[in-house]
Amino acid sequence: MRPSTRLQGLLNQTLAAQRDKTALRCGDRRLSYAELDDAVGRMASGLKRSGIKPGDRVMWFLPNCLEAVVSTLACYRTGAVSLPINYRYVGPELRFVFDRTAPSLLICHRDRLDVIADAKLDPTTLPTFVVAEPGGEGSPALPAWSDLLSGVDSAGNADLDEETPALILFTSGSTGHPKGVTHTHRSAWWAIESSRQALDIRAPDTVLVGKPISHAGGLQTQLLPTLAAGGECIIEMKPTPQCAAQLIQRHSVTQYGMLASDLLDFIEYLEQSGEHLPSLRNSIGSGDSVPVELHHRFRDLFGWEVLEGSGMTEIGSYYAMNPRYGERKWGSLGLPTPGTTLDIVDSDGMAVPPGEVGEIELKTEASTTGYWDDPDGTAALFRDGWLRTGDLGRFDQDGYVWFVGRSKLMIVRRGSNIAPAEIENVLDAHPKVHASVVVGVVDARDGHVPVAWVAPMGDSAGPDSDTLRAYVAERLAPYQVPVRYLFTRELPRNTTGKFDRNRLQQLAERAMSKSFPPDTLLTIPKV
Repeated sequence: MRPSTRLQGLLNQTLAAQRDKTALRCGDRRLSYAELDDAVGRMASGLKRSGIKPGDRVMWFLPNCLEAVVSTLACYRTGAVSLPINYRYVGPELRFVFDRTAPSLLICHRDRLDVIADAKLDPTTLPTFVVAEPGGEGSPALPAWSDLLSGVDSAGNADLDEETPALILFTSGSTGHPKGVTHTHRSAWWAIESSRQALDIRAPDTVLVGKPISHAGGLQTQLLPTLAAGGECIIEMKPTPQCAAQLIQRHSVTQYGMLASDLLDFIEYLEQSGEHLPSLRNSIGSGDSVPVELHHRFRDLFGWEVLEGSGMTEIGSYYAMNPRYGERKWGSLGLPTPGTTLDIVDSDGMAVPPGEVGEIELKTEASTTGYWDDPDGTAALFRDGWLRTGDLGRFDQDGYVWFVGRSKLMIVRRGSNIAPAEIENVLDAHPKVHASVVVGVVDARDGHVPVAWVAPMGDSAGPDSDTLRAYVAERLAPYQVPVRYLFTRELPRNTTGKFDRNRLQQLAERAMSKSFPPDTLLTIPKV
């Protein structure tokens, strides 16, 4: 049946031209475009047999795997709402999402059945299908995911409107509870198309998808743009730098995107191992700013420059990126992505001139319709039709966007705003610093003061506090110099793989109240 939305027809161009071309690889498993389309069709029929109707939520709690891709596309085909769950969620987080969205069906990996139990979800009242590793055992008490594919592909595409909800992606919220970002068939397709154009993903490309596809970064900016272009996807769950390098060599990967923090680890591994990756022709670091020093190290390795961009779940893609071809400005977020209009405004919503800092607002067809079952949060997200990013930045005279910091992370010291990213860029450029995170700690005199967490390079002792204090003081204003430096071997990360700033801020508050020798190497317990 002819698709009624562009999202439903995502695979059609390649199916018409190269049905037998490889679409997906995961470990030793492979699906051609024809095989992927057949699996999606059979699962769509299975969803209908299970009573799933357009608008029903289908929750899937899976790592990066073939089953997750098939589940997503089957939801789009039937009009169900795909509801990916962060694979690192624990019971209370899963329960919160379940209560907020009331899913009609759950697809769960066997290794997460304990989290289902901890969330006090009853599979006997919620149809639950279990995915196991190939050759592994499922759950004797629950049906296997393969049961959804046991029928004939007779479902076809549901007749839908472009404004039909297609996807809910949960993202960290400032209130401590995640928010369900709702995307329609229209906005999800535009996010995919904007990413495809910005990264110039084409049919000959092989893309390594290492970001979780339960998030926008893996799903909307890497996996689905590659399938829409007719390329080949290699999917892996957060590969180590060594694993990523091996996959790139084995499959002649041409594009690989990472969080900025993972990019650092990737570069350090290649510097130490001496491995060469001649097939790789494009890479992007996102999620946090890429320090200028890291750009230099990347170019020394590859002979070309890593891209840098900024995005958000609320548009399912990047809103600014350095151009794939043409002039790139190291340290900037680049130019607005295809189909995106940006403005930088003051607290009253008035545009500020180039050079002045304000909040980045945007308009795009990829914009969310709002947060699921959260009218207050949705209202706060928009101002006069513009989506408020919460990011602070400035335009230069050429229209490039420069990131200054997150408005909610801004440290206000005696009336002066301090962006953590500015201090982190300086610290990260020190040759003995692996990574840093700067947080604000309450101070009786100054309001808030900056405190820096520092992870030394390799196994070295790293620089001491006095050295770093002098180093920063030479490069930043006195009010920006951190009042204390806390050292640890490994900076903790949150469920999205970014540095866990909230936890580091809490730990810094505690550390400031304790007495221990300067430059002590602290151990942060795992959670």
